[in-house]
Amino acid sequence: MDRFSKDGKLIIPLMQRKKGTKETDDKKVRYVVTEAYCPDGCNIIDKEHKVHGAGGLRMKFKRADMEGEFVLSAIEGDFEKVILSGELKDGVKDELYCPHCGAMFAKLVDCSCKPDADMVVIGLTPKLDFNNAVSFCNVTGCPNGMSIKSGEVIQHIRLRGSI
Repeated sequence: MDRFSKDGKLIIPLMQRKKGTKETDDKKVRYVVTEAYCPDGCNIIDKEHKVHGAGGLRMKFKRADMEGEFVLSAIEGDFEKVILSGELKDGVKDELYCPHCGAMFAKLVDCSCKPDADMVVIGLTPKLDFNNAVSFCNVTGCPNGMSIKSGEVIQHIRLRGSI
């Protein structure tokens, strides 16, 4: 196979291009949240219940027929949870609270997965700053259920009108 076309342009076979992109995506650096706070400033990092080797984000959840606690992975793009009590149901919205003081986590924006779904925000500093926070959907199993920087959520909404 020729490396250059008749007019001198480099020929890159499509298979090589896909393979290169896939390898780059696999090596993408993901951040790990090491400090996380409720709206009242309680640290919610749970170092006792680790998810993939890192302390997770501990939260209480409530809905009409159930309440409990879980630890969400603090690794960007990781959906894993450790259920401490209660039962989460796929596709069901839960209100999320601080496990220490009971403060409800603030809503950043609506999530597009369901009419009543919210992207909740968890601060990375004791005083809540929406630009220095992570956000995720409060519906179990939502594709937006992973921790993503809230600034990226806001930018995405501005550019596309939805998450």
